[in-house]
Amino acid sequence: MLMVMRGGFFLFVVSTGAALFFSSLAGAQPINVRAAHPSVDVQYLPAYVAKAKGMFKEEGLEVELIVMVGGRSGVQALAGGGVHFAMQIGATLPAIWSGADFKIVAQMMNTLPFSLMVRPEIQRLEDLRGKRIGLSVGTTTYALVHELLKVNGFDPEKGFEYVNIAGAAPRIAALEKGLIAAAPMALPADLKAIQAGFKRLVFFGDVLPEISATGLVASSSYIKENPRTVEKMVRAIVRGTFAARDEPATAFAVMQGPMKMSAEEARETYRLVRRSLTPVLTETGTRNMAGLVSASSKITPTKEPRDYMDGTFLNRVLAEQQKK
Repeated sequence: MLMVMRGGFFLFVVSTGAALFFSSLAGAQPINVRAAHPSVDVQYLPAYVAKAKGMFKEEGLEVELIVMVGGRSGVQALAGGGVHFAMQIGATLPAIWSGADFKIVAQMMNTLPFSLMVRPEIQRLEDLRGKRIGLSVGTTTYALVHELLKVNGFDPEKGFEYVNIAGAAPRIAALEKGLIAAAPMALPADLKAIQAGFKRLVFFGDVLPEISATGLVASSSYIKENPRTVEKMVRAIVRGTFAARDEPATAFAVMQGPMKMSAEEARETYRLVRRSLTPVLTETGTRNMAGLVSASSKITPTKEPRDYMDGTFLNRVLAEQQKK
């Protein structure tokens, strides 16, 4: 009788303990995280894949992907604590060089997904001598065109004329009217130019070196105070980046869903950017992005890339992924 009572008591304790354990899991509140980016486009595909596949939730995170038009808006929000992460790397660099204590903790894409669209009569870069190129002067795309010309042996300041035209639609209109002979355009806007009768002369990702374009940037204070959250966020982004690269069907679904691309736009965009989807942050890629930003903003870097890169969480997560 005593043994039965003891057995019953033991089972009661185990059952109650298990109930309390699972109850605590069910009642655990997700950690709210706000991540800023300037637009819903393919540069941020890994973050949207991570959200679509529930990877943030699996890490116990409730992530809000917030569109803040213009790269500087997100940087200001990051500095003021309005968001916990910014996902556009280039826009954070002038702030870092001016004293902001930000760290890059992960990468999503190592190229800027732009094409140089040209009129039908343009067959090669040399044909642009004496012609007008439509772009936003003083921006990263302006620096991209300069870099493209330099890489191919041309002096971008001699023989080329630049016309300040912002946005894909106005640039396509200018091409149609013959006001310009070429213009850089982001994916998938370049496909609209192709539909209008123009052609892609160069996809920048095919000819320029790696450029750390998008990823995760956080303040040093947030990293210090919330290391577990940062690691969870990095893990979800790494998984999302690998999924975006290795699962075309998932990538297409996201591009046709939140990114509102047609099936044709999604396929062509994915073909061009797939190999650039990598979470591996390198000093070379960061330095190349810094060079573009410096050239376009006329701001001289005051810090080396290693001073504002923190690979602690990324290296740990990548090591975990390799074991799986």
